[in-house]
Amino acid sequence: MLALGLPALSASRLRGEDHTDYRFHDYREEAERIHVQTHSALFEFALQPSLTLSGEFVYDAISGASPTGAPPPPGSDQVPLAHLSDERWAGNLATAIHWGGSQNQTTTPQLAYSLENDYESVGVAVTHAVELNQKNTTLSFGLAYTYDEIFPEFWNGDREFKNSGEALIGVSQLLGPKTILSASFTFGTAQGYLADPYKRFRFSDYPLPEVTFPEKRPEHREKEVGYFSLTHFVTPLNGSAELSYRIYHDSYEILSHTVGVSWFQKVGEHILISPMFRFMDQSAAYFYAVQLRGDPTVPPDDPFGPGVVIPAAYSADYRLSSLQTFTYGLSAAVKIKDRLTLDLGYRRYEMVGRDHQTSKSAYPAANIFTAGFRWWF
Repeated sequence: MLALGLPALSASRLRGEDHTDYRFHDYREEAERIHVQTHSALFEFALQPSLTLSGEFVYDAISGASPTGAPPPPGSDQVPLAHLSDERWAGNLATAIHWGGSQNQTTTPQLAYSLENDYESVGVAVTHAVELNQKNTTLSFGLAYTYDEIFPEFWNGDREFKNSGEALIGVSQLLGPKTILSASFTFGTAQGYLADPYKRFRFSDYPLPEVTFPEKRPEHREKEVGYFSLTHFVTPLNGSAELSYRIYHDSYEILSHTVGVSWFQKVGEHILISPMFRFMDQSAAYFYAVQLRGDPTVPPDDPFGPGVVIPAAYSADYRLSSLQTFTYGLSAAVKIKDRLTLDLGYRRYEMVGRDHQTSKSAYPAANIFTAGFRWWF
């Protein structure tokens, strides 16, 4: 939710730019894994000089197969996959209120909603941006709260719930006519049902090797996120470079570092070419394991049992393992008319495990295609 408010860091540059956007994203993992097609429409226009309305509608169609969490069967290096299909309908609405003596302050309340076959989410947020130093400095603050309900079709019991909150503080500073520095810090907390209901776990002392059990994750999670970016326009090349760094830490003991670089090259008067590269390195959650000893159906004090205490939390979800990701690609924006811009893009996404325990087949590689337009009015 707070990501919706990050443009407030540049609120003064966005005013008066009424527009509507359409985007199509096609995310396709190799080996017939997950395939997601996304259609999104966005609008922003000024109702009056002190009031700007923006909104977005998103539709996702999801299909394919995903690892269950079980390890590969004996004699194979392929993790078991479960086939799935789903649809997601989502939207958000925000109203930016510009006020103050020179309208140097912007308060933006936001509302978001998302619905899937087995998941419903409602979120509210508010961000506030203050322009200082002759609008060369922008401070931003934000709060967000999200309430989610989880109800997989195979459950016969009650629905599960979780709620989460975030607080953000950020700054955007003009270091000169060609350089912008931005930084933000986010603290978040979540509690309730935080597991993935579709992920399974294998205990090696259970007598039937094909039987797995639902994963268990802690019911509370805290996170801290720091983000920094530097954008500089290079006059001789008529282009600009953007460097970014993100550090993430949470109570699962996951620590990740993400660095990114993008170049925006203007070609003539109507074309903008943008190559990019991003690298992320992540440590594992403290409760991640491919499998564990023990038998959850046998009490720990049973004299005939394996004598192994089952931990309170365990998960074999590869996304919680120690891993690295690489994303690289190229996009292009073409100005057709004064009020119409078309854009196309391609990105390659690769995930690699680095714990030497998780099967390589668990990690996906994907091709991502995007297309869309923006129309100013």
